[in-house]
Amino acid sequence: MPKNKDTLKQFKRYAKFYLQEDPNEDKVCWRVEAVDAFSTEGILEVVAVEYYANETEDDTDAGLVGANITKAENPNSDLIENTINGETFIKPKMTYSYRFRGRIVGEWSVSRPDIVELIADGRDAKIKWTNNYSGQFDLICGDTTKTIVVESLF
Repeated sequence: MPKNKDTLKQFKRYAKFYLQEDPNEDKVCWRVEAVDAFSTEGILEVVAVEYYANETEDDTDAGLVGANITKAENPNSDLIENTINGETFIKPKMTYSYRFRGRIVGEWSVSRPDIVELIADGRDAKIKWTNNYSGQFDLICGDTTKTIVVESLF
């Protein structure tokens, strides 16, 4: 296929795509195993193997990878995001830093102290979700509450 910005972006190692040879047959899912963008000038060569179709994430009828994945909505308003700066979507077992940018700094706390480690110092706080599973909790500084969503490890 022609080597251009779009094909280089789409066909990276382990990327999936669907092809349909016969309009009367189902589309087949393929996964890129190797990409050669250097051997022939202007040509992108792709080695792909047949792969499983993910019925949950892919729109197999339309042949679109990841079309059924919905992006998570931020549960916080822009005001909250600007008042308590830091990640809204986090992963388990990792430490994240937050900074309070409001006028009056209150006391830091979390709604799930049993599974969230909190280290606070003035305007700054660090948190860590200590379990391996996903969930959510509130990070509170004075009268301001920010909802933190813990995503899956995968």
